[in-house]
Amino acid sequence: MSSQASYPPGSYRETRLETILTFIRELGFGQLVSSGEERPYATAVPFLVRQDGERVILEAHLQRGNPQWQAIRGEALAIFQGPHAYVHPGWYATKKDGGRVVPTWNYIAVQAVGPIEVVDDPIWLRRHVAALTAEHEAGRAAPWTPDDAPEGFIDALLRGIVGMRLTVRQFDARWKLNQNHPEANRLGVIEGLSASENSGDRAVAEAMRRLEAERDTP
Repeated sequence: MSSQASYPPGSYRETRLETILTFIRELGFGQLVSSGEERPYATAVPFLVRQDGERVILEAHLQRGNPQWQAIRGEALAIFQGPHAYVHPGWYATKKDGGRVVPTWNYIAVQAVGPIEVVDDPIWLRRHVAALTAEHEAGRAAPWTPDDAPEGFIDALLRGIVGMRLTVRQFDARWKLNQNHPEANRLGVIEGLSASENSGDRAVAEAMRRLEAERDTP
């Protein structure tokens, strides 16, 4: 078996499409990475998830002055980084059994790779911006919409951006949360991270709790 086939370990892989898309939607923000003839490019952008039958499409937009959109060659990569935390080996129960433990880093991350196209169409861009705004304004007491802006204002801004459509060929989703450790170690890490003042540490602890609950569900 090749090293590529065995990495990442199966216990870290998340393959449920609903779980992956929920994570991306809730995060809403990632890095769009692509190659050009002279150098690679990466831009932090908000993403909108679209499903067209069995296809998943990630929509985004770039400033027209950003050289990335004109330099794109071939496929692109969207990277979504969730909570992450350093794991102190003293939290492992097995540290007392010979001390054969080392630090690690727990994290949740998703990569989406596939062909990408530039969409330089004002109608598409208006629909995209309206949908992206609606998703993040949902649930607010007074949600804002592009229609709230003065006439012509949004159209002028739309001329300064270009759309991007990445059709996902493959997801690489990793929930690396001590799945390879015995229960006592996992619970020790959850306790240690939960006591941290760092919000990212506590978010990882909560993700680990959800995994523990899934283990207990028949």
